Amino acid sequence: MALLDRAIAAIKSAETLFFEARQLGTADVVEKMYEQLNLPVPVRLQKYNSWDCAGVSYVRVETSMAVGAMNRTKLCIKNRDGIWDVLPHCALEVSTIFKRDNLLGTFPFFRLFSIPQYPYELSIDESPGSREQLIVKGRLAAKPLHCEDDIGSECSYTINAGNGHLRSLNEKTFMGRSLHLILDKLELDGPINKQFFELPDRPRLTMASMMEYVAVAFQGAQ
Repeated sequence: MALLDRAIAAIKSAETLFFEARQLGTADVVEKMYEQLNLPVPVRLQKYNSWDCAGVSYVRVETSMAVGAMNRTKLCIKNRDGIWDVLPHCALEVSTIFKRDNLLGTFPFFRLFSIPQYPYELSIDESPGSREQLIVKGRLAAKPLHCEDDIGSECSYTINAGNGHLRSLNEKTFMGRSLHLILDKLELDGPINKQFFELPDRPRLTMASMMEYVAVAFQGAQ
């Protein structure tokens, strides 16, 4: 628990945070297609920037994956006005239709931060690749009755034993979802470009339901 507390404190206390990561095992349609064809599955890359300023949390998450000659990129921005799915033709405000636990790969620290709140069975191992890294594994036998969020049922976090920084996370939730994120680069309290969190100049729409969101997003893909 002390290792997890240290990793959590490092993230929460940082005014700015940046990481580059590989997101594995998302099991989306594209990945399943490649697996069925016995082809190497494309790696999903993620760039994450966050900035805490005057009580407001700003986040920019850019996720990309090369599919053949195309590069699929998804941009999400969180600012004082809400959470935005930035599409090529518009920006969709989705705060009302996505709870904090729904955006599994977009805001990846939610379940890590929730570990101290619940009676997880924890164990620790050395990382096979490096003695400088330790792996904290957790398991929660049952979801507490008062908990409405989709928290982790099983999880493992690789932590640098020297500086206490998170190096990877691998989580499975009670709803059967999973996230495996390997942080290749992590910077805390570095310089930040405030323009990262500004929305591009395009129409802005507030989504009232998931049905509306899917329809608008599908129309844009056409």
